[in-house]
Amino acid sequence: NSVWIGYEDFGVSRSVVNVGISELISRGYLVASARKNTVVADWKSGGTLAVLNGLLANDLMDERNLSSLFDCRYLIMTDSAFLAAQNRTEADLKKMRALLDNEDYSGRAEALAKYDMELHRAVAAASGNTVYPLILKSFEPSIEHLIEKFYSDSGVVAFIRQKHAELVGAIERGSSEDAKKAMKELLQHGRNSQEWIRKVDGNGSKV
Repeated sequence: NSVWIGYEDFGVSRSVVNVGISELISRGYLVASARKNTVVADWKSGGTLAVLNGLLANDLMDERNLSSLFDCRYLIMTDSAFLAAQNRTEADLKKMRALLDNEDYSGRAEALAKYDMELHRAVAAASGNTVYPLILKSFEPSIEHLIEKFYSDSGVVAFIRQKHAELVGAIERGSSEDAKKAMKELLQHGRNSQEWIRKVDGNGSKV
């Protein structure tokens, strides 16, 4: 026998429930049908970035989803680096150089993740593509969660510093291929770091 539980059982009003349902629909967790029924959505086809951020925040990413996230970021950032070498302005160069000159890897993983995202966002902005920075910004709650885990391994610091310098240098020189190569190597290094990827599920086992 099924048991019906209404909003009254939770001590909330109908309007509060409706607002909550509307929020879940907007995020892609629920879908309202033509019959006014509300059911759990297929988030893989109807979800939004809010679903992705929720999966990451709760360490629920599986191997396929994590790989897909890498693929998306890889495409955006390698193209951003390529275009930035062609389209960067003096203001763009000044910002990237200031970030590079003031990078400090002596802090905590959280601070390093924020710095990393700021540099990548500056590269995306310099690409001349107005949508890339917006997509990247919307990814940041998800990406930051991963990058913090990445920077918890102190062994990556020397490599990252070198590649950041190569990336900014190539953009300054206007060398699109070199900028794209440096970005590829940066992102691929992260993807290949199995030790930190195993930490994503929070239990030390490979996702």
